[in-house]
Amino acid sequence: MNRRTFLATTTGVALAALAAGCQPVVSGDLILALLTGSVPVQLVQAFQRQQAKAGKVGLMAKDSLLALYTLLQSWDKQAEEAKTEEATALRRTTVAHWVTQADYWLASAIQQGLIQPIDAQAVERWAQLPAVWPQLVTRNNQGAMDASGKIWGIPYRWTGLAILYDARRFKGTLQTWNDLLHPALTRQILLPDHPRLVLGLALKGLGASANHEDPAAVADFEDFVTQLHGQVKGYNSDHTLKSLIIGDATAVVGWLDAMLPVAKQYRNLRIAIPTEGTLVSADLWVKPKSAEAATPLATDWLNFCLADEFATQMAIYNQGLSPWLWGKSADQLPDGLEMQKALFESPTGLERSEFLMPLSSTAQTKYDELWQRMRT
Repeated sequence: MNRRTFLATTTGVALAALAAGCQPVVSGDLILALLTGSVPVQLVQAFQRQQAKAGKVGLMAKDSLLALYTLLQSWDKQAEEAKTEEATALRRTTVAHWVTQADYWLASAIQQGLIQPIDAQAVERWAQLPAVWPQLVTRNNQGAMDASGKIWGIPYRWTGLAILYDARRFKGTLQTWNDLLHPALTRQILLPDHPRLVLGLALKGLGASANHEDPAAVADFEDFVTQLHGQVKGYNSDHTLKSLIIGDATAVVGWLDAMLPVAKQYRNLRIAIPTEGTLVSADLWVKPKSAEAATPLATDWLNFCLADEFATQMAIYNQGLSPWLWGKSADQLPDGLEMQKALFESPTGLERSEFLMPLSSTAQTKYDELWQRMRT
């Protein structure tokens, strides 16, 4: 699944020993380090044609958000080493102007000093974006949401957590997170191997916030997760769609953008976006701490990603939802988004959906302990 490494914990990344390693040489007047498949190559080519006189675009494509986060760490490490070396490491390494990163990782990237604030006022139409986006990326230096903070990322696509199930193996209709407890799904569900997502969907199923500081205090929570664990065939952030296709599972929980191509190919598969609301994740362009000052071409790329044509093409290629679609009604969606319409049907769609926010250390400990108890 394209967003599988959203599911890796940032704590693990922070503690990982990073080797400087050699990066492939990438040249260009604008360097993008992006998640493979997150931007259709046709759109990059279109931008290059528009900006042919301004310069060349170079790409560093990585197959996971974890690889991109590690890239940010490696550049930061090299920048620190360069302060004590005669030979500047960064002169031997290409640092991207913009890097794809998920909103879930934003707080950690800020705390570790891996990225720098962005001058969003230079971005056309920034002020016209739905209010949810500036709120999401305006953070203080500890990575917490803060209206008086700075802008740390520019969103260009988003998606939601959903259920994909085999209608031949499950004869009913899945509509809610609670439906995952149906007896016919005993030991037939694959869930992400990530506490915030699994415990978050349980909280949504009980009508609570996925960012609740003390999940155990929510009525019936522990009973819900105990029952849910009994339904699980495995916790896996990779290869779950393949398991569903070959009949090793009846239902999987994962990211909508990864499910859509599979659901269109296999007519027996159905997508359910739970009516209690879901968890949402956005991909952002962030600026590495060691990146050079924004050039006109770099700013033009951000403008391109917020243009109407970019939004339309993302829909056509099923590569995620444009930030401009947030708050739209189902009948306002562009063609090609039929399977996502449930996400926009008020009041069950976005009004009840949430981004995962950073937790306090006390709350994080509670989540970790609940996760361990649930699986033992």
